[in-house]
Amino acid sequence: MNFPIDISTDKAPFQYVLNIIRGKGEPFISPDGMVMIFPSMIKLTMPDDALFIFQDRYNSGEISCPYKYEDYIRDSDMQATIKGLNLDPDAFWLLVMFCFDYACSVCFSGFELADTVGGQITRLLSVLSKADKGNTQITVKSGKEKSIITDKTTISKIEEWIRRGYESDKASLNNFAINDYSELVKDSEESSSVLIWYFASLLRYFFEINPQYKGRAKKCTTVSLNKNILISNLIYHTHISLNPNFLNDDEALKGFFKQYKGKEIKARSGIYPSI
Repeated sequence: MNFPIDISTDKAPFQYVLNIIRGKGEPFISPDGMVMIFPSMIKLTMPDDALFIFQDRYNSGEISCPYKYEDYIRDSDMQATIKGLNLDPDAFWLLVMFCFDYACSVCFSGFELADTVGGQITRLLSVLSKADKGNTQITVKSGKEKSIITDKTTISKIEEWIRRGYESDKASLNNFAINDYSELVKDSEESSSVLIWYFASLLRYFFEINPQYKGRAKKCTTVSLNKNILISNLIYHTHISLNPNFLNDDEALKGFFKQYKGKEIKARSGIYPSI
């Protein structure tokens, strides 16, 4: 792959990065055209800017991944798998680097925005709607005073009142639930374990929205077309984990997918312009 990379003269190597950024479906575009949000696992507000940020970080060596393009190309087993899945090697390489950089920026230098008034009320209603009213309590504290409500009829009535008020006022509940602007943004950091899961989830998401990348294993060959094993190997080669259990086996990865099933990453990237 020619270095430095330049999307203005060669878009082909960026095709998978652009694909995962756009996700699947039509984007939301703000009335002024300044914000574009695609229905993707990659949460960005300015996807074009994100591509150029990635390009500049890659060209300047700011992506601190020990796995190098030369190592990747020389790995005959890796290249056989990529070829067997009908993937473009250069485009897939940049996808791996983007997912690595994006996942690290979210997990280790991310930020969280304060919730809105409406968001907090929505979550409260979600809990109340799913709760077993006979085994639920509402607790309100103010200083030394505390009130605990356990009666299911009372709880149901409170839920009804909140829902009715929310439905009538929700258009005016988009303000942030903060006391001052110092509470608007807070730093966020996840564990290395979450990073493993999140990086793997991004690559798995790419394959989910692109089912055309598949292949049929030939007889009398040791080439693996298992996408989970490919992702697992990349976890090891990028040094996201140096646990050898990730090499040529996907059992360790399956454990991470199971452990973090349903987990929501609230943090947004501190590098790429995010929602």
